[in-house]
Amino acid sequence: MVTADPLAAEAGVEILRAGGNALDAALASAFVLGVTSPIGSGIGGIAGLVLWRDGEATSFDGSTLAPAAARADMFALATGDTRAGMYGWPAVKGDANVEGPLSVSVPGAVAAYELAHRRHGKLPWPRLFEPAIRLARDGFVTDWYGTLVFGAYAARLHRDAEAKRVYYRGGGAPYRPPTGFEAAERLRQPDLARSLSLVAERGAEVLYRGELGDAVVEGVRSLGGILGREDLATYRARELPPISLEYRGHHILTLPGLTGGPTIARALELLGREDLAACPQLSAGSLHRIAVGLRAAFAERLSSMADAPNTTHVCAVDRDRMLVALTATLGGGFGSGLMPRGTGFLLTNGMYWFDPRPGRPNSIAPGKRVLWAGAPTVALRDGRPFLACGAPGGRKIMSAVVQTLSNVIDYGDGPQDATSRPRVHDEGERLEVDSRIPERTREELARLGHDVEVKTEDVLATNFGRPSAILVDGDRLRGGTDGSKVGLAIGY
Repeated sequence: MVTADPLAAEAGVEILRAGGNALDAALASAFVLGVTSPIGSGIGGIAGLVLWRDGEATSFDGSTLAPAAARADMFALATGDTRAGMYGWPAVKGDANVEGPLSVSVPGAVAAYELAHRRHGKLPWPRLFEPAIRLARDGFVTDWYGTLVFGAYAARLHRDAEAKRVYYRGGGAPYRPPTGFEAAERLRQPDLARSLSLVAERGAEVLYRGELGDAVVEGVRSLGGILGREDLATYRARELPPISLEYRGHHILTLPGLTGGPTIARALELLGREDLAACPQLSAGSLHRIAVGLRAAFAERLSSMADAPNTTHVCAVDRDRMLVALTATLGGGFGSGLMPRGTGFLLTNGMYWFDPRPGRPNSIAPGKRVLWAGAPTVALRDGRPFLACGAPGGRKIMSAVVQTLSNVIDYGDGPQDATSRPRVHDEGERLEVDSRIPERTREELARLGHDVEVKTEDVLATNFGRPSAILVDGDRLRGGTDGSKVGLAIGY
């Protein structure tokens, strides 16, 4: 198991020890992430996953849709030529597309998880919820990173009475680890424990056509939102054939549709025409070729596809070598910041993925599916399981996954080195370069015609994604996760 939260990774191992398969473990980890790391995902969010089992590959799409009442001109633009968010759309008055009731779109994660489990799960559905329910009910001690994140987003979350009550001690300061002077307080979420128990007992039906869905709609509508009961009742997750391509003798499988998968596939197709390994790893020549491939792939994405910084990713491999790569998100950090009363979970702010201007390829339309960046990916070598990888990080997911794959396949890295090396990102305007890349190399890239912008990856920034991976190495499994944040690779 590899994921960005140690408690989620431990939950996955618990399920594997109980006889579950890799899918069971990945789903249990995803449910725990909604408890321990709600900045990135939860049962009010969206998800996608790619699975390989016994020579067969499939994917499950739980992306979000705009509500039926959505309109292309529903958001008033802010005055001036201002841009907002990591997607660079024109800013909206009051950030209404980013937080609050109008930013809410249809959640799809639970529907996708249930469909995947029905097809490929091993343990009973309720068993997968036990670690998450236990942590929500009994509480857990936040680590330093969790305290930092809740502190950084306090102003936003304090605007919602329920989120403020649930996530902050006495409705004020964030929970924190123990200090040398006082013991830590446990973050308990009884409402979330009840919601998870309902989904465990009754399945996705209770969220999409039952009492939990009613609570969600009532909470959104009471604040002026447009999500309706019919939006939930008509939602369906999809099982789709994954995108399949060859890259230097390896079979790559990634998420199809309006996701990051097609962009990754195009970038790898272009890189496959270059003798990348002839250039030293992280040299100007290597990074130049990667940047050119990414730039071309993003140009196609942004011009021909109708298009989340805070996401979560889980990789799992079991003893039978089932490979699972799962990416989930609430959209922006903590999603809409809206927690319907009594539910204990936040809702996705999927409306911010749309261009708020009418008449654009990615403009809002009723029931329209968003373009999001999730790109869980698996790779086969000689027809056998080789690698599962993915990342959180909005559009940076795609460049992170491409470079992780290249580090392993072109340069022979293990998963820890492959996910931790400095990276670049290029969508067309400038080449963003990790500050760990030497100045001499950056100068060479500038001489090659790149407009170089140096960025530093710190504990709160996600400038280059946060990839994780599991490598099948003979009879061993090797895991790795980006070292700039908390994360854990664990097995048994």
